[in-house]
Amino acid sequence: MDWSVLKKSPITLICFSICTFIFFLGQKTDPDNLRVLALSSQEFPQNWFTLLTHGFVHIEWYHFLINMFLLLYIGPWVEQLLGKWMFMLLVIVCILSGGLTLILLNTAGIGFSVAGIAILFYYHVAFPWKKELFFQIPNIALPILIVVISLLALIFGWMGTVGHIPHLVGAVIGILFLLFVRRQYNSI
Repeated sequence: MDWSVLKKSPITLICFSICTFIFFLGQKTDPDNLRVLALSSQEFPQNWFTLLTHGFVHIEWYHFLINMFLLLYIGPWVEQLLGKWMFMLLVIVCILSGGLTLILLNTAGIGFSVAGIAILFYYHVAFPWKKELFFQIPNIALPILIVVISLLALIFGWMGTVGHIPHLVGAVIGILFLLFVRRQYNSI
């Protein structure tokens, strides 16, 4: 982690701060207190605001840690590449799209995963042959692995509590932002 890049990434820090505050609020009180922020297709459109708020809610430690790792490890680089306003647009579009996907699937959900996956795909597809992963594996290997695992999980019913379809939506949005919103990259 390059802390100098993180310091220049206000949207990443704001998203991290909101997620962290909500997570610890749920840990220190009854997690059911956060239910009002979670998206449920059964409570939509009455709780219309959950289309956005669900993206910042995490109940389980592993869920929080994985999403915040993606946000803090890759988010600052993508924010520098896109600029803060386009990065904020990427995050908001992902959270809203993830929420709409949950509504269309007639289910419920929480978490920053759709945005985290979009951030990961944006960066790793933008720099596919850089070897920044473990064992000097090219960056493109991780997005491919995520798509394969998500598709297999959907086909075989693995990890039923994971939102595989919203994750794939995040992957598509990350790639679309890369194709249509990409700027000429200056050195970061």
